[in-house]
Amino acid sequence: MSEHVGEPVAAGQAPQAWDELVLRFDQGFDLARIQQLLQQARERGGPAQETVSTLNLVAIYFTSGQYERARDALEAAGSVHPCRLLVLVADTLEPAESLTARVSVVRVAGAITMERIVLTATGRAVRHLESAMTGLMLPELPMVVVWGDRIIIDSGARPPTYLAETAELVRKGAPIGDLAWARIFPWQGLAAEVLDLPNLREHRAGIKSARVVCAGAVGAEGLLLLGWMQARIPRLKTSISVEGQPDDDDERTTVSAIARAAPIALGHVSLLEFVAPPATFTLRRDKGLLLAEVHGDDDGYVAHRVRLPPETPGRLVGLELKLLAGVDDLYAVSVQAAAKLLPS
Repeated sequence: MSEHVGEPVAAGQAPQAWDELVLRFDQGFDLARIQQLLQQARERGGPAQETVSTLNLVAIYFTSGQYERARDALEAAGSVHPCRLLVLVADTLEPAESLTARVSVVRVAGAITMERIVLTATGRAVRHLESAMTGLMLPELPMVVVWGDRIIIDSGARPPTYLAETAELVRKGAPIGDLAWARIFPWQGLAAEVLDLPNLREHRAGIKSARVVCAGAVGAEGLLLLGWMQARIPRLKTSISVEGQPDDDDERTTVSAIARAAPIALGHVSLLEFVAPPATFTLRRDKGLLLAEVHGDDDGYVAHRVRLPPETPGRLVGLELKLLAGVDDLYAVSVQAAAKLLPS
């Protein structure tokens, strides 16, 4: 492991772009050493530097050349939205294994407005990038992922009113993926599965109303779920409400060797109900399960359940990156419908 220290940058100067501290590793990224190097970068401009961050900006590339071409755009994004920038360069075409961390900060008027961490891995060492990224992100801040021609956001980490802004960007053709959208895939899948049961298919054309319940506050996930249904059924009557509370912080932060379904966070969906008279379909969350019940059908009571997928690092991002470029058409129409459900 080696370290190279560049020239210091005085506080208050114009933003300095690529003055970096460098670490090289033999086996895996040492996150504690990277954090120490980041602290050194902060202190080089003088003591008591204020750091401003509004989001985690994650950028993924497959060669150093791709990143070099995108550096100016990432710098511009960071000047508008103060952030921790995590750049992952996964070069599998280079057979030799290597791991490098490059750390720097950008200051504007004495305040640190961007903390930049560039992780480069070659060969089989690229397997270390995902866990390093997870460990270096700032907790409780939203994440935006730049992946070549696609941008990944998490609407669930922002007030639901931002869905209107997202809908406008998507309407103009912005290639946006949304982790809040990926988060409701199990609800969509179970609703479609129940409606595809042979004795319940007759109700698919008769759905008149739908309602969603969110935990603690109305969230983007609930609005997107209703938007998805309304995009499929234009005359659907919809409503959204709040009941109960999210899972407590102790449960949300418990570390376990066994991967489990993500706890219900603030604004997440706890219930979906839709009515196709005389039948009522109720889907509700019970810890790691989604339970579906159907009442009022001619064939009697129907129950069905599915287990939620375990929450593992990168799972939601992986789902959204199945579409590597362009616009997810179903998401596009659903977010447009969701935005219309917001109070004017």
